[in-house]
Amino acid sequence: MTPATYSDPMAAADSGGAPAPDAEPAAAFPAAPAASNEAEQADVPTGEAARPSWLARLDEADRRVSRRVAVVWPHPAWFTRPLGLVSRSANHGILWYGLSLLPWLAGHARPFAAYLYVAVPVTLVEVLGFGIKSVVRRRRPTVADPALPEQIRRPITPSFPSSHASMAVVGTMTMGVMYAAWVPPLLALTAVLCFSRVYLGVHYLGDVAGGLFWGLLFGIATLWLVGPPL
Repeated sequence: MTPATYSDPMAAADSGGAPAPDAEPAAAFPAAPAASNEAEQADVPTGEAARPSWLARLDEADRRVSRRVAVVWPHPAWFTRPLGLVSRSANHGILWYGLSLLPWLAGHARPFAAYLYVAVPVTLVEVLGFGIKSVVRRRRPTVADPALPEQIRRPITPSFPSSHASMAVVGTMTMGVMYAAWVPPLLALTAVLCFSRVYLGVHYLGDVAGGLFWGLLFGIATLWLVGPPL
């Protein structure tokens, strides 16, 4: 009677034969201990917990809508170039410093005080806005998505909130409280500036909304603390 022999499936494979039918294929990665697997499964979110937060969903929607405005909408040169000039003219408040001279041209009794009443809050809302930018540190659209075209030169500062929007609100409020008849054209200018920042791809729509809100808060505080020069 011949004694039974042990057949190693791996040895059979090495010798050119096929492994035994009961042999299992090797795993792609080493199996972790059972206790570790249970711990990992306990950490895996399911159901509602697996969904992105409302802030992440809002950010995604903001990026999607802003990209449509900046890329999908037509950008003819006859419209984009003049709009870019208007948008750049408001960099660092230059446009509003120029408009602050209008009370002097309008014959204001205290033209220098009227100039400061507009120029100082515009400067402060931008400087304080830089502090908010440094905390939030949201990347510009063309930095987050290099495939986006640069219609105008991209600012080096972070994206949120839009300083153009906040300065426009403060400038409109301080000048409007002195000259109510100027409010409609100032609001139109504010709308153009806000639109240009998204259309030209240097801000998200949420950045502009944040800038409008920040400018409104600062403008209300300015009018409450300091009355217009008479």
